[in-house]
Amino acid sequence: MAYSPQPSALWLPAQADQLEIQLLGKFAVMEQNKKHHWELTFNAVYEAWKMTLAANYGNLYLLHLKSLKNGVLVNYQAIVWVLPQGCDCDPTALLSFKELVV
Repeated sequence: MAYSPQPSALWLPAQADQLEIQLLGKFAVMEQNKKHHWELTFNAVYEAWKMTLAANYGNLYLLHLKSLKNGVLVNYQAIVWVLPQGCDCDPTALLSFKELVV
């Protein structure tokens, strides 16, 4: 069973309308499409939270977003890890992506 965090004291609200957050949402959808051969179309992040990790480990972002799936807007939750600049690996990774039942 995969760990599925919910917003808590460790997750601080982030402004969902910021360009950086919207780009992370788009990244999450693109990665999910690539890994699982889905055909989702990113619409928007509507809620976001940020968790700052220990020094040199970057930040986690918990995103609630909408994407088109077969012509219907569906809610998803994504967790994206953004590493600090200067690391020798991919600076952004999709850790989790699942449909939200609203």
